[in-house]
Amino acid sequence: MAASSSARKIARLAAASKNRKGRTVRVRGGSLFPTSIFVVFVLGIGLIAYARQSQARVSALDTATQSYVTAFGIYKCDAFIENLPEKSDAAAVDISTLKPGALIESSGVVRWEPQTLSGERRAKLSTIFELYGLTVTDNSIQFPPNLNNGEKITEADTKCAGQDASLQVAVWDSKVSSSKVSIADLGNVRLTGNGMGITLAFVAKGVEVPQPVSIADLDPLITG
Repeated sequence: MAASSSARKIARLAAASKNRKGRTVRVRGGSLFPTSIFVVFVLGIGLIAYARQSQARVSALDTATQSYVTAFGIYKCDAFIENLPEKSDAAAVDISTLKPGALIESSGVVRWEPQTLSGERRAKLSTIFELYGLTVTDNSIQFPPNLNNGEKITEADTKCAGQDASLQVAVWDSKVSSSKVSIADLGNVRLTGNGMGITLAFVAKGVEVPQPVSIADLDPLITG
């Protein structure tokens, strides 16, 4: 009798186990819940895309309207060339030939637009030379008639206090940075940021080139 009872219990447990294994779990609500999740997902992607596009438009607008200022000076032997023009002078350079993107802000200060010049691959020192009517090679400077009496300085026939001198460009990223010096391909020195100082210098060997005097005028222009 005991054996028969045990057999029946085992049979019931086996049947119950079989029923549990074959059971299917159903989600109430049919397809409403998955559809809601899909809609939320699509809306989220749309909002992210819109935000990125709006940010890109704002960034492009900011760049398009942005301008930088750079201090510029010309140093000969032991002093700066004085009386740099307050603005582009038609007597020194044909204004109609100048491309947009840069102008003389004040004596020794140039304002330039990074987007415009970079777009034309002209964000370099040759742009400033053009504004001042300077013709610069690796070993000479030809001044326009209204600047330094139209003099031409060359390494071959010009000396500083009887010493041989050379032409170079010293660049400061800001008035508190150290200088970087170029002695060749001077027109291709890059304009890289706001508040730079640049001195085109003709000096004897070992002479330290000073920052342009006009670098002190940049702070109020940078801060607006």
